[in-house]
Amino acid sequence: MIHKVLRLHPALSLGVLCYVYMFSGIIVNLIQLLIFIFVRSVSEKWGTKINGLVQASHVAIFTFVVEWHCECNIRLYFDKQDLRYVNEEHTLCICNHRGEVDWQLGYALLERLDGLKGCKGLIKKQALLLPVVGWFMWFTDYLFLSRNWSKDQPAIHRICRTWSNYCPRENSNFYVLYAEGTRWTAAKHAAAVKFAKERGVEPFKHVLFPRTKGAVEIISKLGSSLGSVQNVVFAFPGSNSPDTATMFSGKSTDIDIYFRRIGAEEIPSGNKEDLGQFIIDLYRDKDNLLQYHAENDSFPGQPTALPRRVRSLVMFYLWSAVTIGLGLAFLNYLVVNECHVMLGLIGVAFLLGGFAASRIISYATMGSSSNYGVSSGGNEGKKGA
Repeated sequence: MIHKVLRLHPALSLGVLCYVYMFSGIIVNLIQLLIFIFVRSVSEKWGTKINGLVQASHVAIFTFVVEWHCECNIRLYFDKQDLRYVNEEHTLCICNHRGEVDWQLGYALLERLDGLKGCKGLIKKQALLLPVVGWFMWFTDYLFLSRNWSKDQPAIHRICRTWSNYCPRENSNFYVLYAEGTRWTAAKHAAAVKFAKERGVEPFKHVLFPRTKGAVEIISKLGSSLGSVQNVVFAFPGSNSPDTATMFSGKSTDIDIYFRRIGAEEIPSGNKEDLGQFIIDLYRDKDNLLQYHAENDSFPGQPTALPRRVRSLVMFYLWSAVTIGLGLAFLNYLVVNECHVMLGLIGVAFLLGGFAASRIISYATMGSSSNYGVSSGGNEGKKGA
């Protein structure tokens, strides 16, 4: 099996995965552009539905890395009764932001819930500059934030109007939000503790103080179209948090994911102060769960079986066949016809592709050097959501 051969060497793994992802991403971007021009302009419902299927086929490469390339041992803690609401409502998934691979883990969770086609998220505006990824997210109605409230508030209002137009039974969505605004580091945690103490609030031990303004605005603007909030918590037994290098090398990791549905009837309505406190209480619950996990290497209760889907493996093989097949056929044509200039240009293209892939990887790992959350210590202030 190809995915097992990839584990022979990290460089081989990185090269093949980046090639398949970047080449297939270009194809996906072109398909999304055609959908946007010729389908969505006529029917937003069908444009969104078709784009969702294209999205799921491409994001499956991420879930392939987690589920099949690394064969991570994922334990899920949830109430089986909540599964009846999946793909029947729009839900806001509020997650803790611990490390580099949180997005990949979120995708893996949604793949097991059959929710990849409806995944949308909030991400830094700089992501638009990322080849393939940023364009993919723009076509999929992600919310891009500049971390300036005067710019972000109108952006939130615009995207919420778009999201509110989706019919849950036709295009149910998972809106993914990391309310901490940045991933956890010791320096950021120290700043968040200081911020909490200055306001007479008990500091969190395992999460940063959430930035409630953006979450409150989203919940308020989505209104009755939002069916629930999901409290999602990622944790790693033994505190062995995986990173991007670990994932590409194919090293298996133990991962625990807790999620709990909070129905619309339990979410405060109307009063933004109550909504802000609701978000803070949600993070207090996360903190308590992570404290329990630190002491027991598990969440309360027994993990519930929800097996990985073979779809992500199939999609990776399909994209591999398409991209590698097209690449080899084109190279053969150039060699037979002695197109030396074009072969040189392809070499340059591969170098640029490697650079683009490195940009994407560095973007995934740059959280450790980001100062966002250190200078402000979680302060809502005038900057950011």
